[in-house]
Amino acid sequence: MVVLSFLAARVAWSATKPADTTVRVTMTTSGGTITLKLLPEVAPKTVAQFLRLARAGVYNSVYFYRVEKGFVAQTATVDDREVPLTAVQKAAIVRVPLETSKKRHTRGVLSMAHGDDPDSGETSFSILLADAPHLDGKFTVFGEIEDSDSVLRAIEGRYNQQARDKDGKRLQILTMTVPVGR
Repeated sequence: MVVLSFLAARVAWSATKPADTTVRVTMTTSGGTITLKLLPEVAPKTVAQFLRLARAGVYNSVYFYRVEKGFVAQTATVDDREVPLTAVQKAAIVRVPLETSKKRHTRGVLSMAHGDDPDSGETSFSILLADAPHLDGKFTVFGEIEDSDSVLRAIEGRYNQQARDKDGKRLQILTMTVPVGR
């Protein structure tokens, strides 16, 4: 009887427990695999764009533009990729406006790049390798790495400012995987 009461209480608790709405994307790069935890409550438009592009395979084979030790690892635009974009992939790319928040640019944060116009973010993003408060309010924070700091440290140590290793090979996103239903 005690066991049944315990099980009934456990079922009741799990039924009232809020569903996990966290969206995680697995980014496999030539430098290792990084789990990206997206923050739709912080930057809904940027997260929606990022997920749309990841699902469409837009980021697959994109190179990194730079790895600045103590600052950022930044992806190139999706035009700089091994496999050319399809017409469907090109059509999925839209500009996203700057979304400011209280979330700070700290190590491991994902930040959307843009040109001179702060509302011109599209595809290029950075992973912060150190705190960068001078970026706060000027670039959209839309996620952070999760359980992947050792990979980030390895990338920072292995690749030069042009995102190339000692053999000249470029750091590249091989695949991005979005769980089904997210």
